[in-house]
Amino acid sequence: MDVFIGRQPILTVDKQLFGYELLHRTGNLNSFDGLDGNQATAEVISNSYLTFGLDKLSDHKKCFINFTKELILDETPLLFSPDSIIIELLEDIDITGEVIEKCESFKAKGYTIAIDDFTDFGNYESILHVIDIIKVDFLGTSKEKRIEIMNRFRHLPIQFLAEKVETLKEFEEAKALGFKLFQGYFFSKPSILSTKDLKPMPQLYIQMLDEINKPMPDIQAVATLAEKDVALSYKLLRLINSLGLQVKVSNVRQAIVLLGLAEVKKWILILMFTKDSNQSTEILHLSLTRAKLSELVAKKVNVNPHQASLVGMFSLLDTILQRPMEEVLNDLPIDDTLKETLTNDRETVYHHILTMIKALERNDWQTVASFLNEFNLASEDLQSSYIDALKWSDSIIQVAVKV
Repeated sequence: MDVFIGRQPILTVDKQLFGYELLHRTGNLNSFDGLDGNQATAEVISNSYLTFGLDKLSDHKKCFINFTKELILDETPLLFSPDSIIIELLEDIDITGEVIEKCESFKAKGYTIAIDDFTDFGNYESILHVIDIIKVDFLGTSKEKRIEIMNRFRHLPIQFLAEKVETLKEFEEAKALGFKLFQGYFFSKPSILSTKDLKPMPQLYIQMLDEINKPMPDIQAVATLAEKDVALSYKLLRLINSLGLQVKVSNVRQAIVLLGLAEVKKWILILMFTKDSNQSTEILHLSLTRAKLSELVAKKVNVNPHQASLVGMFSLLDTILQRPMEEVLNDLPIDDTLKETLTNDRETVYHHILTMIKALERNDWQTVASFLNEFNLASEDLQSSYIDALKWSDSIIQVAVKV
């Protein structure tokens, strides 16, 4: 599935890059489609963090991200480090006592907070003590209103950002008024970035949340659910890299243990806001079948079934994401042995299992027979396992298409 994100630079008075605002986009059309604010932000977060990689989008600068009242109260900004984002309060947010309390907590943790599309004073007075940046909308305010805003707040330790600056005259006016940051079509239209993405199957969100919310959650049960979906498994591993965890894993359970159930729960809630996928059912079906059959064969030949399952599941990532396997795996903290298996750089036992399964798929019985001999495995055992894997993947896909 193609995913898109808009990125507009924010510049200093001498036109040096200060940061970017990340904007929700659904295609190459350079405009917002009016999507619900919670879903729009959820998709920006998911796409920037788990699909593109925030480090690749940001050029080591902070990114402005819009947050609704609901996402503020849910503490969604805490998914990011304070040095990676600027929390942007949407202009229509209701500044309640709860919102102020959460923002004070964010501020204490080192986050930078901005008010978006400032056009009037509203009820912002009560939250100004935690605000670092006020974005003044040049399209939505008169020159007199902008002067009034600057005169009223100039004494505060706040930076002023002129947004929607579209002409040289507006830029010069903003500089004269004392604005230090600038954003708008005069400098640059938002660039639209796109890539391929995997979308998890929604019914698994509920099942995983149900397990995580139990008084004594079973990590293996959570991992087993994640292993039923290529996308969830991929995104959990992608998240480890995005969070900067300097570790390598060889199965999904390890990834969940490293992240912690609380962190996994947060990201599942974010993904629940995002749109469903039009992913090729056949490719997902094949990935799941390979994963299950690899696991079953591994158990029969006494090697690690979880590692074998991961190799089988991820064996089609290059096809799904339409990127070279080496490039895809660079974004994942996979154990070197498994990485070299997937790139065909190393003939591990998992590589041999996958090669046998691929031969089975194309009815290359001579190759299958040679591996059966190598593994000391009866053809009846392989056939039985293949049927079980097909039934397992069929059952998952059937549930997925009904959701």
